[in-house]
Formats: sequence, C-alpha cells, structure tokens
Amino acid sequence: MTLEIDERLLRVLLVDDDPIEHVLLKRKLKTVNDTKIELEYVEDIGGAVDIVKTGSIDMVFLDNRLVPNNDFRETAPQLRNAGFIGPIGIISSDISGRYFEHFRDYGVDFRIGKDEIDGAAISFIVAEYTREQLSETCSEDYL
Repeated sequence: MTLEIDERLLRVLLVDDDPIEHVLLKRKLKTVNDTKIELEYVEDIGGAVDIVKTGSIDMVFLDNRLVPNNDFRETAPQLRNAGFIGPIGIISSDISGRYFEHFRDYGVDFRIGKDEIDGAAISFIVAEYTREQLSETCSEDYL
C-alpha cells in the first residue's frame, strides 16, 4: 500500500461498540496535519468483516473488547480471514494484560491505549505502517 498524501486519502476503519469513541477519534484525527484521513465506523466485527471485504480500507483500529466476543484474539483473526492485509491496531483503555504480549500471533500489527491516541501518535502510526517511509529501491529488489 503506497500512500500519496496529496492525492489519496488514508481510509481508516474504527471498530468499537461505543459510538462515543467514534466521535472522539474523529476529533483527534482532525489534529493530524500531514495526512488526509477518512474515518469509517462500525460497532461490531460482522460489519467490519463486510467492509474490509470490499477492499476499501487501508488500516483498522479495532477495540479490544467487542460484545459478544471476548477480545482481539477472537476478532482480529476474523479480519485476516476475510482477506484484510493492511495494518490492524488494537485500541483499548487498558493494554496492560499479559495476553497483549502476543498480539502479533493474532494478526495484529500494533496496540495503543485509547488515552495515548493523539495527532502525534496517529502521524507516527501512519508513517510506520504505510509504505510511505520506504525508499523507492528496497534491498528486496535485488534478491
């Protein structure tokens, strides 16, 4: 996925069963100056699976706990099984649980506390998890 900031939006899907989180994240995204971000929102993993199947999403912010699922260990694999290959980030009010240590085993790329999300954090995540930061010539090109 290549992000051309002037020509293309970064399409982010927020999956959270609390609609207030959508409002809060939308406000925080307005503070990101270096990237145009379009935020879509669904309240459950079924809706998220339907959206990622369309291929219209670049990145997913997934709430750790979605009813009726226990946590991301059940929901993130559903997005991967639906064919989503972009970055998935788990957002939670508490990321201190030991099971978070193994987040990559479930197809998750990063985790972040909801209280840590701000314009700077989002800018870092975008730079880190899009191909924008890679040079035009990668070492893989010479294999």
